[in-house]
Amino acid sequence: MGRPIGEAGLALIKQFEGCRLTAYKAVPTEKYWTIGWGHYGPDVEEDRTITQAEADRLLESDCQRFADAVDDPKNCPPAKELNSSQRDALISFTFNCGVGRLRTLCKNRSLPEIRDAMALYTRSGGKTLPGLVRRRAAEQALFDTPVPGQAADSAPAPAHREGVDWCVEHGILTGDAGGDLMLTQPVPRQQLCTMLYRFAKLAGLDSTETPDGKEG
Repeated sequence: MGRPIGEAGLALIKQFEGCRLTAYKAVPTEKYWTIGWGHYGPDVEEDRTITQAEADRLLESDCQRFADAVDDPKNCPPAKELNSSQRDALISFTFNCGVGRLRTLCKNRSLPEIRDAMALYTRSGGKTLPGLVRRRAAEQALFDTPVPGQAADSAPAPAHREGVDWCVEHGILTGDAGGDLMLTQPVPRQQLCTMLYRFAKLAGLDSTETPDGKEG
C-alpha cells in the first residue's frame, strides 16, 4: 500500500463529492453510475444501495488508487517535487477527472503551470458547471497552501538552475523572511513588476522613461 492521501485532501473530496448510499448520475450523459463518496465505475449498477461503512471503504480504496497515480512520474512527472498540499490537490483533481486528464494536465508543465491549468477542467456534458469551477478553485487554493515543517521551495529544477542562480546573485529574485524562494508558487503581478524594475536598474535602463519616449 502506498502513501495515503492527507487530511486536507480527504476533507476537500468529501466536501465536493458528498455521500449518497444509492446509485445516481450526477450528469445524465455519464457512462456509469456513482455511489457513496463519488465512487464511479462499471461496478456501480442502477438502483444499487450500500451502507455507510461500505461507502467509507470505497472512498479509502479510491483515494489510495488516485494517490498512487499522482505519485507515479509517468502520470505526474514532477511527482517527487510535490509538497503535501500540492499532492493532496492533485489527488482530488484526479479523483474527479481521472488519471488520463492528470497526465494531460501535468505533461510538459511546471508546478505553477499545472496549478493554473487546473482551472481549464470545469466542463462536463459540454457545459461549464459551477460546481466544477468551485472545486478547481478549492484545489488551487489547497495547492497554494504552505506546509509547515517541509523544506523551503528554493531548489530550482536543473534546466532552470543557471537562470535562478543569476537572478538571486544580482538581487532580482529574493525570498521571504525565511529565505524561501517559493520557486513553484504563482507570481502576483506586483512581484513581477518589482523583478522587472530590478532588472531594468541592473541593465542601466531609465525607469523614468514612459512608452512615448518622454520622461515621467
